[in-house]
Amino acid sequence: MFNPANFVKNTCLLACILFVGISCKDTDDFLSTDSNNGSSTTQANTFDFSTTRKVDLIVDYSDFKIYGPVLFSVYNVNPIINEGSGLEYVDESIEPIFSGYTDENGKFDATVSLPAYARALHIVTGNFMIGLRRTPTEIINGEAKAVVRNVSTRGALRAPGNGTATNDLSKLYTLNYMINKDGSKNQMIYKDWLTPLGTWNSATGRPNYLLEHNAVNLAKGLLFSEEEMNGLYKAACDALNSGTECKETYRAGADMTITQDSEVSITALGSMTCWNSSLGYYYYNEKNIPQSPEDLNIIMLFPNTQDGQRDLSWNYQNNIGTVRGDAVQLMYYPNIANNGNLSGATTVFPKGTKIGFILKPNAWSMLGDTYCSIKSNGSKWNKKMNIWASSTEGLSFANASVLGQSFSKPNPNGEARTAKFAYTSPSGQKFAIISMEDACDDKDYDDLLFALNPANVFSDLPEVQQGKTNFHGVYAFEDLWPSRGDYDMNDVVVDFDHQLDFKSGKVLREVFSMTTYQNTVTLKDGLAFKLKTKVTPKEIVVKRKEPGQDYYKTHQYTKDGDVYYLTDEVKKYLGYTYVITVVYDKAQTMSNLAEYEPFIWRKQDNGKQWEMHLPFCKPTDKMDYSLFNTDDDKSDPSKGVYYVRNSVYPFAFYLANARAEDFMETILNQGENKPISTFYPEFLKWSTSNGEENPDWYLHPKQ
Repeated sequence: MFNPANFVKNTCLLACILFVGISCKDTDDFLSTDSNNGSSTTQANTFDFSTTRKVDLIVDYSDFKIYGPVLFSVYNVNPIINEGSGLEYVDESIEPIFSGYTDENGKFDATVSLPAYARALHIVTGNFMIGLRRTPTEIINGEAKAVVRNVSTRGALRAPGNGTATNDLSKLYTLNYMINKDGSKNQMIYKDWLTPLGTWNSATGRPNYLLEHNAVNLAKGLLFSEEEMNGLYKAACDALNSGTECKETYRAGADMTITQDSEVSITALGSMTCWNSSLGYYYYNEKNIPQSPEDLNIIMLFPNTQDGQRDLSWNYQNNIGTVRGDAVQLMYYPNIANNGNLSGATTVFPKGTKIGFILKPNAWSMLGDTYCSIKSNGSKWNKKMNIWASSTEGLSFANASVLGQSFSKPNPNGEARTAKFAYTSPSGQKFAIISMEDACDDKDYDDLLFALNPANVFSDLPEVQQGKTNFHGVYAFEDLWPSRGDYDMNDVVVDFDHQLDFKSGKVLREVFSMTTYQNTVTLKDGLAFKLKTKVTPKEIVVKRKEPGQDYYKTHQYTKDGDVYYLTDEVKKYLGYTYVITVVYDKAQTMSNLAEYEPFIWRKQDNGKQWEMHLPFCKPTDKMDYSLFNTDDDKSDPSKGVYYVRNSVYPFAFYLANARAEDFMETILNQGENKPISTFYPEFLKWSTSNGEENPDWYLHPKQ
């Protein structure tokens, strides 16, 4: 598996093996070499100055019912905020040090490159079928293992017990009023909900008007087949990531516009919340667009949306009202806008009708004054929440002032709290999926998920985007080699990103992005990129973006074999971003990804090139090999050893999981002619210990 600097680890491995017979010098010898003039005859430093380490990573979610590859991320710190509270989410200001997908069975087992400073790891997934879950592990003898067990009850439906058929809304908690701290009614926000579809069980809230799962309803396109249900769940897992903000692409309001006269049904796919909420629907057309919450004519769908599928940290007291796969046929009442007139009911919705949905968090009040006892600490929360989530832009409602609540994701303008996207079956049938956010604590939009039938009748459905992961780091080069340098490491600085675009857990595209920076230098250094693909790609596209621009244009470059010469003068084009996109015909496994390495170069009068690569890495065939083992260089090309010297300072290195912006106040601003250790006091301990001490030195600048 690849992430930045893997080319260094793979391409240069042979050089390192061949070089093991050369002994390291004492620390004092290395340090004294940099204080002398001229070249030293002492042996070269064998440290490769790498900031990455190889780790055998094993992740296993196979104990869960999953519907395809599982996206997971690896962190070196715990990224979960409010962990165990029920209002937990991922701190997105903390970047993972690695992300990837399991196979179709939920298993991942590969060697990956992680920042060398990573010791204790946190494996996190937000897969819809698993939930937001963090698994801590440690790297022991080069291996990190996270086997995640499913300890959830995956709760069974509560037996009806003594429940009776009812459509009494008085037992539901304030479907239409704001509530004061003492539980009394405050301002009316929505009109009374309507219950023409039928009754429900008074003990569980499970509707008595569910569609029967039979061949007739399946043939009418009101129910999903097992294959279609599996596809819906796979699409949901690809689109949503619990604890992480849902993509804006899906959050552009989610009222469903019907493109032809059609019957409509809704199927529950799941709930990823502790709350026992109520779901209703409404509809309108262009002649009666609702302008305010009280304009909605809401019809009860599911009095209790809780399906009991969240993990054991929540105690539902068997208060479960919905089973995944439950379906309800929607009814159209043509006169409903006339004070709720239900005459003329029909199962057919006219073309152009817009169907919206509204969720009242914890409206099903079977637990008295509290809800959702948290087993981990025994605490209970007050259920009074002045929140409604609507699919129509501007018609949600959230008010914290009455109860003195605080929202981490406030919604003062009533923005839509739903997302929508499509699942397209292998036969080309396009189904609508709706996901809802029930509160104001995050924006992952996975608290309630359902799908609509039939296929191909709803407009404006974005397709589920392929998953993406991104690895990044910084390449820093000195350009005085083979002469002694100042080791400020700012002659050419490259902000590097390697993005992988996935489909079904395999890679369809690799995107390499390089943005150039430097401090004050006089030499004319160019930037090149060595790219060796293991599989013949469909195409390779090279573009660039100029500073201050938000678009990319085709870039003119020179190609020689596997090398792309992006520019012959970095300082003339500072701040330019060069992007190389590799597109494959078929999705590839991680082991088939390209090998790569950025390097800097200059033309020489003798027709050959001066090149600067990372320590131990082989140059191109155009390199002037006569420069090796001259002046301050201690390379031995006959043994495959390049760009080494007898010093604690290298001429180039890669800083894993860093950004160029991290160095704006140090080497890129005031670091000219000052060795990097001036700004990073832990650098020398790292260098002289061959990377064993202070591996995160570049994260701690001098204060």
